[in-house]
Amino acid sequence: MRNLRQRLWVLPVIALAIMLVGITYIVSSGDSEAQAAEVTHNGEVVPEFPRRDVPAVADGRVFAHAQVGNRIFVGGDFQQVRLSDGTIVDQPYLFAYDINSGQFDPNFRPVLNKLVRTLETTQAGDGVYVGGLFTRWDNDFPLRVAKLDAQGNLLTNFGPRASARVQSIVEVGNSVYLAGDFIQVSGVEARGLVKVDRITGTVDTNFLPQLTNSVNGSQLGRRVEVTADGSALFLLHYATSIDGQSRQAVAKFDLGGPVPTLSTWNIQWIQQNLASNCWSALRDMTLSPDGSFLVVAGQGADNPPNCDSVLRYPTAGNATVTFDWSARMYSSVFSLAVSDAAIYAGGHFCGAPRNPIPPGGVSSTWPGTANGCDVNDPFSTLNPSVRDPENAVFRNQMAALDPTTGQALPWNPGSNNLVAVYDLTLIDRGLLAGHDGNRFNNFDVGRSGLFDFAENIEDVDAPTIVTVDPAPGTAIADPTAITGTASDNLGVTAVFIRLLDVASGTWLQTDGTFGPSSADLPVVLTPTGLGETHWSVAVSNLAPSTYEIRGFARDQAGNFSTGLFDEFTIPGSAQCTVALNADGEAVVSYVDFDGAGIRDVSIRRDGRFRSLSAAGTASFTDTGVAPGDYDYAVRWRPGGVVTDVACTPGTFTVPVPVPVVPVATCSVGLNGSSEPVLTWNIEDTNRVAVREAAQGFITTVQGSNTYTVTGADPGTYSYIARYFPAAGGNIDLACTPSPITVPDVAAGPACTAVVNAAGAVELNWTAVPGEDLYFVRDNDGFVSRVENANSYVDTAPTIGERSYVIRYRLNGTTTNLACQPDPLTIN
Repeated sequence: MRNLRQRLWVLPVIALAIMLVGITYIVSSGDSEAQAAEVTHNGEVVPEFPRRDVPAVADGRVFAHAQVGNRIFVGGDFQQVRLSDGTIVDQPYLFAYDINSGQFDPNFRPVLNKLVRTLETTQAGDGVYVGGLFTRWDNDFPLRVAKLDAQGNLLTNFGPRASARVQSIVEVGNSVYLAGDFIQVSGVEARGLVKVDRITGTVDTNFLPQLTNSVNGSQLGRRVEVTADGSALFLLHYATSIDGQSRQAVAKFDLGGPVPTLSTWNIQWIQQNLASNCWSALRDMTLSPDGSFLVVAGQGADNPPNCDSVLRYPTAGNATVTFDWSARMYSSVFSLAVSDAAIYAGGHFCGAPRNPIPPGGVSSTWPGTANGCDVNDPFSTLNPSVRDPENAVFRNQMAALDPTTGQALPWNPGSNNLVAVYDLTLIDRGLLAGHDGNRFNNFDVGRSGLFDFAENIEDVDAPTIVTVDPAPGTAIADPTAITGTASDNLGVTAVFIRLLDVASGTWLQTDGTFGPSSADLPVVLTPTGLGETHWSVAVSNLAPSTYEIRGFARDQAGNFSTGLFDEFTIPGSAQCTVALNADGEAVVSYVDFDGAGIRDVSIRRDGRFRSLSAAGTASFTDTGVAPGDYDYAVRWRPGGVVTDVACTPGTFTVPVPVPVVPVATCSVGLNGSSEPVLTWNIEDTNRVAVREAAQGFITTVQGSNTYTVTGADPGTYSYIARYFPAAGGNIDLACTPSPITVPDVAAGPACTAVVNAAGAVELNWTAVPGEDLYFVRDNDGFVSRVENANSYVDTAPTIGERSYVIRYRLNGTTTNLACQPDPLTIN
C-alpha cells in the first residue's frame, strides 16, 4: 500500500455535498490491478465528476496510477495519449502530467517495450516504483521492475531482475516487497514474494517464502500491502501452500522481528462457500487507513459470499478469521481503494447492497443469478435492482460502500468500460481511476479519470425539462402519474412540479386536495447515467377538467431551466374528434369510451359502419377517403344502450389534394474544412454547370446533386448552378446565401447557416481542436447538444430573422461562435 503518512505536503480538501433524491440504481465480469493509499485527509466521499483538462489515454487499458509531488504517473498497456488541444502523442505504457495545470509532461518520455502493471510512490514521496512486463527502458534493461526519482529519471543503481511479471510493490522502512508471478529474482529462487533493499534492490536471502501449488496456472503473488504502522504485511495470492503451510487467498507476515515471519492468522476461504470458492478469480485486496481491516474482491458468476463480492476481514491477531461482512456485487469486481469515508470498488458490475449488512452476514441471499446484468440500462430486467430490489441498488461499474456496514453510498459516477475498471488509487486530492472505456460519468476523459476535490467545474448551461406523460395537449381518462425528463451537461439535482386546475384556479396539494396556493409536489428522480434524469409525480382521482403542469429543473451549479407550462385534459364523458393527418386522411380520436363489458366500439361515417376499434381511448385512421364533406361518429353500448357520439367538427372536410410542384433550389454552405459545398434540387436535368460570378465556369456535374469547391482562397463568392431543362435552353439558379464567405482558417473557427430546399436550417462549423462537445443556440436560446460532429440540421426552425450560435468550452473558457449570415432570414 502506498503510504502517504510521510508526505511533506498536504493540499486542502474542498468539501462536496452529495444529494440523493429518490434514486433507483444498476453490470458483468474480468482482471484488476487496483492500488489503495492511506489518505489521512480523505474523510469525505470523492466528487462524482472527473476533471476534463488532463491528458486522455486514447487506447488500451490503464492499470495503475501514482502521485509524486505535483506529478501524476499513469501506467498500462496503452499506446497513445490525447492532449487537451486534441493532439495525439505516441507514448506507450507510461506518461506523467501536472495535477494542477493538467499539462502533459513533455520531458518525461520513457521508451518501454512492454506494459506497466503497478506504480507505487516511495514512503518519502520522492520517487516511484514501476512494475510490469517490460524488459527495456530507454537504453537500459531492467527486468520487470524499476525505480524513478521525483523527476522521473531511472535510478539504475536499483537493479533487481525478476523472471516474470511484477504485479504489486510496497516500500516499508529500508525494504521493498515485490509480489508477482516470478520464481527467481536476480538469480535467487524467490517464488511470488521477495524482499529487496530499497536503494540497491539486492535480494534479502533471509526472507524467501516459497509460494507453491497455484490455483491459477503460473500466477502466484497478486497484491502486497503493509499496515500503516509497518507491523504486518498482507499478501493476496494463488498459492495453496507457503513454506509448506496451508494458506488460502490471503497470508499475513509479522514484521516485528529482524526477519518477517509467516503468521498463523489465516482465512479459511474455501470453507466459506463449498459450491464455488472463486479463489483463482480474486482480483484485488487493500487495507484500511488504520490497518484494522482488509477487503478483498474478485469475479465468479454471482456466487456469494465468495464470488463477485467485496469481503471485509479483521487483521488483528494470529488466529483463523471470518469475514465481517460480504457485500454482494452480482458481477465482477476488479479494483479496490479504502479511505476513512468509503470502500471504493470498480469492475464490471451493476449492483451493490441497498441495506446495511449485519455482522458476519451477506448483503443478499436471493437465490437467483444476475451475473449477466445489463450495464447500460438501469431498468433492464437483467439488473439486480430489478431482479433483487429489496437488497440491491444500481451502480454502473463503480461504487462506494460504507466501511462499517458495507451499504452502498449514493456515489455513482459510472464507467462505460468494455471489461472493467482496473485501477482505483486514492490520493490526498481525490481518486484516480483506470479502465478500458473512455467515459466516467458520461464525460469523455479517456482511459484515466481524476476525481479531484480541488476541482471547481464552472457550469453556465441551464438544464432543460419536458413532460412525457400525459403528452402536452392530449386528453387522458385517469392518469396515475405525471412523468417527464430533465437533462443537463453536468447533472440535474432537483425538479419542482406544481399542478393547476385551470377551470377552478386551484392547485393540487401534497395531501391530494386542491387549494388556493401553489404547492411543490413530491417528485421521484431516477438518473439514467446518460446525462438525463427521469422525474415522476404520483396523482390520483383527478376530476374532469383541464390541468396545467408547471415546473422547472435545477442543476448542480444552481442553474434553473426555463419554466414548464404543459396542459392536458381529463374529459368528463366520452368524446370524439376528427382531424386531418399529414397524408390527407381523416383520423378519428376518442376518449373515455370505457365501461363494464365494453370491449370495442364502432367507427361510423355518414351513418354507415367503417370499422371496429378498441374501447377506451384510441384512434382510427380512415384511409382512402375521397375529397368531400363527411359526418363521423363513434357508436358504443353503455349500459346496453346503443349510443352514437358525434365527432367534432360536425361536418368534416377531406380536401382535394394540392399537387406538389417541385421548385428548383440551390444552397451553399461550408464543410468542416471551410470549403464551399453546393447542393441543388433540380428534377428537370441530370447535368449542371457550376459557375462563380467572378470566375465564370468551374466544372460540369452529372449524376449528382452536390459539388465541393476545393482550394478556394479566403474571400466572398457567389455561385450559380446552370442547368439545361428538357424543353431546351439553360437556366441559371443562384445558390444561397449569396455571397458566401470562405473564412481565413488561421483566424479561427467559422460557422455557416443555410436554409435548404425542405425549409430546414443546415449549420456547418469548423472543428475546434481539443473539443468534442458543442451547443447549438438560436436567438440566445438552447436548441441542441452535439457531440463528435461539426454539423447540425434544425428541421423545425422559427420563421423570421434568426441568429444561430455554436457554443463550446475549451480550457475552462466559454466561446460563442456566430453562424453567418447573421441574421439568417427564414420564410
